[in-house]
Amino acid sequence: MIKDSYIEQAIKAKPGREYYIKIMIPLFVAIIGAISVMFIGVLGILIFVIGICLFMNLSAKRQLEYEYTLTNGSVDIAAIYNASKRKELMNFELEQVTMIVPKDSKRIETEQFAKKRDYTSRRGKGQVISMVVEYNGSRELVSIEPDERTLEHIRNYARNKMYDL
Repeated sequence: MIKDSYIEQAIKAKPGREYYIKIMIPLFVAIIGAISVMFIGVLGILIFVIGICLFMNLSAKRQLEYEYTLTNGSVDIAAIYNASKRKELMNFELEQVTMIVPKDSKRIETEQFAKKRDYTSRRGKGQVISMVVEYNGSRELVSIEPDERTLEHIRNYARNKMYDL
């Protein structure tokens, strides 16, 4: 019989491509606002200020850390921004997982997923695993970067769903 277990792991993540795209939009708005000051006056200043405020808000999310919490087969994933703001991203049971494979496994390369979620450091240092999860009525691919303790916890609760690991 498996004893109650609790594992918590945090990894620092590098912002993804979508972060940089999102941060360019407010900069573009601020530039448009600065240029439009000559033509529309106060409204241009307002557009400029809105662009700068949006930029400051997004730049506060640059330092990103993912936290995996596994409790008796339950997986909770949260994002922590600037070591102060926490946002719950996803929670599911390992019973909902149909397959656990290495990130670039041939077993999932032809599969279609409603959503692909990447909760890894994006630095390429650790082992990345992908889990096929039945989540909210659709199949999603969730990638995480577990350490040995976290991987052992997953093995204890989903050994028969692991391939090529």
